[in-house]
Amino acid sequence: MKLKNSLTFLAGFAACAALLVLVAATWSPTKGVPESELGVYYPGSEDLKPDEMRIVALGTGMPSARPKQAAACWLVELGNGDKFLFDLGSGCHERLAAQKIPYDFLDKVFLGHLHVDHMGDLPTFWLGGTVMNRLTPLRVWGPSGGTPEYGTAPDTRST
Repeated sequence: MKLKNSLTFLAGFAACAALLVLVAATWSPTKGVPESELGVYYPGSEDLKPDEMRIVALGTGMPSARPKQAAACWLVELGNGDKFLFDLGSGCHERLAAQKIPYDFLDKVFLGHLHVDHMGDLPTFWLGGTVMNRLTPLRVWGPSGGTPEYGTAPDTRST
C-alpha cells in the first residue's frame, strides 16, 4: 500500500512539473492567455501590440482599504514588456498579486505623495518580491518632501 501511494504521489508530482515546464515555455509578459483557456475575461488576457498601452486600475478607493476597494494603485503595461506602478495604496498588493505578473517585471514604482493612500502597501510589495524571488532591484520614485528627511529617499531607504 505504501509503495502504491508513493508511486501515485510521484506520478502526480511529475505531471505537475511537466505542466509547469509547458506553461513556462509558452508564457509571455505581453501575450495574453486565450480567453477559451480562462473561461472568463481577466486584465492581461489579451495580446498587447508593441505600440499599445494597457492601464489597469488596481485601486481607486480611500486611504482605508475596503473589502472590495483598495486605495490608489495603477498598473501601466507597455507593448514592449515594460510595466510601471503608479502608487501602491493600502490594500492594493492583493489585487496586484492576483494579476499573476512575475515580480521581476514589476520593478518600477512611482509614488504621487507619501501618505498611506498612495504608498501604504509599499513594504508588503517589497517583501512580496523577496518571497516571490524578485531578482531585479525595486526602483521607487516619488516626491522630495518639504525637507530632505521627509522625502521618498529616506522613506524607502530600508526597502
